[in-house]
Amino acid sequence: MAGREPGEARDESDRLVPLYVLVNGRTTPRNAALDLATQVVALPADTTVLEPEYQQILRQCREWMSIAEISAYLGRPLTVVKVLVDILLEQDYLALGSAAQQTVYDRALLETLLCGLQRL
Repeated sequence: MAGREPGEARDESDRLVPLYVLVNGRTTPRNAALDLATQVVALPADTTVLEPEYQQILRQCREWMSIAEISAYLGRPLTVVKVLVDILLEQDYLALGSAAQQTVYDRALLETLLCGLQRL
């Protein structure tokens, strides 16, 4: 990796661990429902034992993010990212769902909404 500028993208030959090893030879996710619009979010966990590729995904998913967005940010093929995400889901590093499913408890907003409905 000598001669590479800081921040320069690494190619596959620079990898310490080939992607097929990271995904245990999987070519498709076990969860067939995963698609490019599937939203995931990182759960609180110790990630120091994970390979850098998994840590990158978890850093990207501090907020709800789709698998397509993760793929774009990491510059990895969608099929590979789906398998990596599937593995993180199985190991409880990620939660599956969507940002719209988050429960919002803003009492002032709910009271304003209630007052508006009562005026109707």
